[in-house]
Amino acid sequence: MQTLKHDWSDQTWRRFLAFGAGAMVLFYMLVPVAPLRWHDLYLSYGKTAIIALAAIYFFRARLDGVKEVKLVIWYAIWMFLTRLFNTDLYLQNELDLVISRVLCCMVLPAGLLLEEKERRVLLDAVIAVSGAFYFVTALVGLYACIFGRYFYVGPEQVVFGLDNAAYANSYVRIVAWETTRNISAVWFYLAGCMMVYEFFACKNRLWRVPICLALFVFHLAVAFTMTRSVMLAASVNAAMLAVLLGMKHIRAEKTAVKIGVIALLAALSLVICFKSYDWLRTGTAKVYDMMDVQLERTSDQFLTPEAQSGDGVNFSDSRDLAESASTGSMRFGVWAAAIPAIRDEPLRLLIGKYSSKVMDGPHRYQISAENGSFAHMHNYLIQVLMLTGLVGFLLVLVFSVLLVLRMIRLFFTQNPAATTAIKSLTLPVSGILLYGMLETLIFTNSADERALTDFRELCFFLLAGIVLAYSYELAPGKKK
Repeated sequence: MQTLKHDWSDQTWRRFLAFGAGAMVLFYMLVPVAPLRWHDLYLSYGKTAIIALAAIYFFRARLDGVKEVKLVIWYAIWMFLTRLFNTDLYLQNELDLVISRVLCCMVLPAGLLLEEKERRVLLDAVIAVSGAFYFVTALVGLYACIFGRYFYVGPEQVVFGLDNAAYANSYVRIVAWETTRNISAVWFYLAGCMMVYEFFACKNRLWRVPICLALFVFHLAVAFTMTRSVMLAASVNAAMLAVLLGMKHIRAEKTAVKIGVIALLAALSLVICFKSYDWLRTGTAKVYDMMDVQLERTSDQFLTPEAQSGDGVNFSDSRDLAESASTGSMRFGVWAAAIPAIRDEPLRLLIGKYSSKVMDGPHRYQISAENGSFAHMHNYLIQVLMLTGLVGFLLVLVFSVLLVLRMIRLFFTQNPAATTAIKSLTLPVSGILLYGMLETLIFTNSADERALTDFRELCFFLLAGIVLAYSYELAPGKKK
């Protein structure tokens, strides 16, 4: 009787934590809909929920768990300590940053604590809600973008479409929920990856029709964000998917022939996927001109003259890809600025810096190198180094390496229980890591100033935990 009671209690705790983690992911999804109201909810219910989840988790699990979970927990502890070292003794300045790191500690182990069936239920629930939300967001955003309109939605009148010239708009792009394209592109990218998972996971094949439709909408939305870092991540994922399907379906007597065919398919998939974004924008422009739309393009007044075409709409990207690649879209100068900034403040390597002052040093060298004044280091590892010092950097680096190794084991395992759907979960996790090498997203304060973490980061940690769980179960590797 006592054993049954213990089992029920353990199951209830695991499910409660998973429910709380999933609810927090979806709670942060609503940040852009009503930022001020969301912030008020966060200050009361949000903080209370995060602290309660943390108390329950650490009371039951303490600091136990797999290596990856321990590293994220110790990083959160180190983040807290560095805030104290930087004289924020009462956390009057960086409390929300510390809380955001604690929340990531709660979301990551959710998938690891659940049983396989429970894990699928959690994943399906999050995908259903977030997928529907971003599907509607993508449709409304595409309408505003393609038809050159802008309008305001929600209780706080958040804008869809270009309604100002603050970003010197030299090309047509999506503006959804008044959010910069680099952020919204990741929304649509993650939603698309979720559709890939559901395509292989759904038992009723009829569901694949709406799933493919949603996947196309998300792919088109990414095309109109003009965010090449996300396009690159998606293209790498396309190559990974080609490898995954090739390993399963291609039959060849010689292993070398099979590897060669798969490598060729992967390369073609990468190139075709990346080029498809240009093709989609060009095709959309042709369809638009054929429709002879009579709506007034109210957003065009905020576009630069070169972005407007004399004969029909112009949805092309005005940036030179070769030039951007040679400078990393000016990222190389941003990364290089970290070296003299640390040389000027070597104490930064030990205790990090206030998040509001992280870029003070690099800005001096970025501007002198004619790279402009960037808001962050455009690389999550360098950003962590500048924010938390060498200890934080090593914790995050080791976590990233271990996660990649775990994904590789899961991706290439021959265990028949590791289905294509399960292996496809490595796509968004690897894509976010790749995106993070070009932007800041994980382990630091979010680039979206409306919250210090957001759906993108929390979704990454939720998926990473699920991937780790499957990897440890289905591809544990040889014990030493």
